[in-house]
Amino acid sequence: MSNYDSFNDIVLDVLDRMDENTDGTSDWDAAIRRAIVRAHHHLHAVQPWWWALADPPGAFNTVAPITNRTLTVAAAGIAVAGTLSSSIATSIAGYKVRPGGKDYYFRVTAHTAGAAAITIDAAPEALAAGTTTTIFQEEGNLAADLGLFQDGLWTSDGQFIELTDQEFMKREYPDPPDGAWPAKYFCRLGKRKVRFSTYPTEVDRVEYAYYKTPADPSGATDLVIDQNFRWLLSDGGLY
Repeated sequence: MSNYDSFNDIVLDVLDRMDENTDGTSDWDAAIRRAIVRAHHHLHAVQPWWWALADPPGAFNTVAPITNRTLTVAAAGIAVAGTLSSSIATSIAGYKVRPGGKDYYFRVTAHTAGAAAITIDAAPEALAAGTTTTIFQEEGNLAADLGLFQDGLWTSDGQFIELTDQEFMKREYPDPPDGAWPAKYFCRLGKRKVRFSTYPTEVDRVEYAYYKTPADPSGATDLVIDQNFRWLLSDGGLY
């Protein structure tokens, strides 16, 4: 009865196999639609299917560290103010700062592009005027629809950065991090954020092949799932 081309086709097939009305008047219509979406979720949770492979792959640029600014912090504390020796044209909110000669870093929680004032998450001590700093970004934000990496990250000259877990990174590459590029490893910090084992020391293009988290199916649009797998949605919804 159904060509399995669209979500609506799957709904029609399930209702028909239940001996229910297929004209939208069935009491089961809404429940069947939810069940098919759930079957769609399950299908994509068990296997990184080829049809979900993003084309083109994802890409982003690393950020070179900033080493030509000094920093003043008047007092230790939480959410304290700091003053750079001169403004920075782009916002460094989210960046990390390692004061010269210190064995710690702190994170910039607020900074307006073009300003010299920053807000620091937690400063363990005051820093005198003229304290040298390294301002770096060891994290990267990725595609909004990122589900799973196919393998890892690739630099512009074809060097591979291996995916590992946070526990390994914390054990083998504890804070404060060192600067080196390309990094040897990276780990996921969340759905869209990754951390490198060493922070980038240059601007470089990074590419990554990934499987998308597919949107929930609906309506008459053709399903992205290959034809010979679409029956799984019908059987899953019926079950």
